Amino acid sequence: MTITQMLKFAYSSKLQIASKLFSFSVFIVLLMKLEPTVLAQPATAPTPTPSQPAKQTNPIVQKLSGQWQTQESSSLQRLTFIFTPEGKLFILLPNPNTSVAAEVKYRINPTPQPMHLDVTIPSNQQPVLTIFEFTADGQMRLQLDETNPGKPRPTAFSPKASLFKKVSDATTLPDNVQLIDPKAGNQATNQPEVEAKQIIGTINRGQQAHYLEYQKFSTTIEQLGLDIKPETENYRYRIVSQDKQTQSVISTAVAKKPELRSYTGITFVRKIKGDLTSTAICETDKPSTKPPLPPTLPSNNFQQVKCPLGSHLLVR
Repeated sequence: MTITQMLKFAYSSKLQIASKLFSFSVFIVLLMKLEPTVLAQPATAPTPTPSQPAKQTNPIVQKLSGQWQTQESSSLQRLTFIFTPEGKLFILLPNPNTSVAAEVKYRINPTPQPMHLDVTIPSNQQPVLTIFEFTADGQMRLQLDETNPGKPRPTAFSPKASLFKKVSDATTLPDNVQLIDPKAGNQATNQPEVEAKQIIGTINRGQQAHYLEYQKFSTTIEQLGLDIKPETENYRYRIVSQDKQTQSVISTAVAKKPELRSYTGITFVRKIKGDLTSTAICETDKPSTKPPLPPTLPSNNFQQVKCPLGSHLLVR
């Protein structure tokens, strides 16, 4: 997951990430936080190598503080980072109706070249370790690609390293930006069916991110790296193999109790200015310990997914 897991960015009511240049390390972790999710407790992580805390007196922190925007021309909407002198990093990703931001913590070590940047994501004990530098023309080069929590720090910039341009010295969120509560994603729910909807939605979004990074869907929940338990008190979760089908993937939430409904999620490829993915969730009309059969995919970009008999499409 790249500095991409807490950001839900709507396109025709579906998730879309602005550019393939952002592989889904941190960004995937943040993305999953936009809606409350039920995740397993993170495994105990080794103590990270300390980096220099962000301090206002540090000249690198002073240079870093402010608003930076991505400069990739292929981005559908530009991503904004706001670094504060107190060690907070706001990541903004607008959707068509409003703008949302995720708050994470950062630390730097200006001594190595390239300089080190550590980003700590809520609920994940392992920081994202990456590198950055200031270019001769005043931009910031930041390695986002292949930077996952717990993964070794890259030693050099890849061809996919992102360029950011400083657009403001302001270190506060604009008034029209909604700050997502990072604690919301860690709170278990006492409504079992809400749990199932949230987890299937999280799997769907994880599949979208996986597809954008690898051009294929994941065949296991573990491969998505979301720390989702395959079984809880109320449901069993799995990704269903579809043989050689590469344009869609199914996930299910099978109720373990007769009074609960079951769910089937689908993530599929749409052809809209290139390969983009969409998602849907079907819910059984009545309590059932069998999930809905795979839904019918739309034949064009204006139709909805059609859920099978005995189930209905969840409207989000």
